[in-house]
Amino acid sequence: MDELATDTVTIDELVSRARALAPAFRERAAASEELRRAPDETIADIVAAEFPRICQPARFGGMELGWDSVCAVSMELGKACASQAWVSNVYSEHSCVLSLFGDEAQHDVWGDNPKALISSSYAPSGKVEKVDGGVRVTGRYHFPSGLPHARWSIIGGMIPRDDAPPYPAFMLIPARDRTTVDNWFTVGMAGTGSMDFDVDDIFIPDHRILDENLIFDGATPGSKLNHGPVYRMPQKGVAQLALASVPVGAAEGAVDDFAEMMRTRKVRGEALIDAQNLQLRLAESAAEAEAARRLVLGTARNVMAKLASGAFIDENDISTATRDAAYAVKLAQRATVRLFEATGGSGMYLTNHLQRVFRDVHAAGGHIGLAWDRSATMYSRIRLGLGIEGYFPGR
Repeated sequence: MDELATDTVTIDELVSRARALAPAFRERAAASEELRRAPDETIADIVAAEFPRICQPARFGGMELGWDSVCAVSMELGKACASQAWVSNVYSEHSCVLSLFGDEAQHDVWGDNPKALISSSYAPSGKVEKVDGGVRVTGRYHFPSGLPHARWSIIGGMIPRDDAPPYPAFMLIPARDRTTVDNWFTVGMAGTGSMDFDVDDIFIPDHRILDENLIFDGATPGSKLNHGPVYRMPQKGVAQLALASVPVGAAEGAVDDFAEMMRTRKVRGEALIDAQNLQLRLAESAAEAEAARRLVLGTARNVMAKLASGAFIDENDISTATRDAAYAVKLAQRATVRLFEATGGSGMYLTNHLQRVFRDVHAAGGHIGLAWDRSATMYSRIRLGLGIEGYFPGR
């Protein structure tokens, strides 16, 4: 495939595109939840806005922008609907992950369709057998958000070796190699289409296998082909900032909704706008949501600045980024709970968007990469010089 040119796009332009899509995302929020996946119209909007191409290499027509761009877009979309924003976010993330594979794997996916969408299930839940020229994999994989519209998936596995313990790897498979299991019935993030899938003795060639340890070291095959700073970014530990951006944006949207409710509603003849107890709740939740935004975006920008300078992202950076992502989600949850508690009976109706935000920010916080106890312990172990052995496969 001939290399494609791409116009320079700024973060501000991407955020403007996200802001323009927000009303449609909000209007489709209930439908997304009912479908248990993003509506087809939403996928078309995401592709048209080029969000999956934010971190895609320029040689395939992508933007090669930094992780902070993904975070900013995800926050803006999250204000409207966390599920649809999450799907957009993971497509953006996975374009970056594919960029870390070797050239042949990248051409397998983008050679014929540079706009192909990618899902993932990173936990090494399948059984992997080493064979000539690659591996064979059988098993069930979980939580692959955006699966229904993804033409490819990245799955995790432990690759056997004759003379050493197995090593953790990402493996790239086409949609035809997976069988969807329709089991995504959840209390939150219901519109993400994160149903399980099975693979049955599929063959994966060597060139579609990526050693996870190379990702930690910023020394992947793709980082030698694609020269943007983002391709030297350790995915695990830092990537969580983008995931955290979705519930943070959702909390900001909840603050906006609550303020609008106070401006327009009366209860027993009394205008809510004058209720001091609600004013206090609004102020504290607004401060928490804004603090979460600054924490995520500030950390993402610091990481990108360090990478742009040519420096290496070390374990201190990784543990800090992981801590900040998880704590930002805690702030988003606190902000949302405080507001939801004050909505009274009206907040229980499924037509009230705030109840969806309440469920979604808690469901998002259940993601292992955003779990506070794990992230906080990892940060403290690094801070105290104890190391993070056992927290990430192969480390």
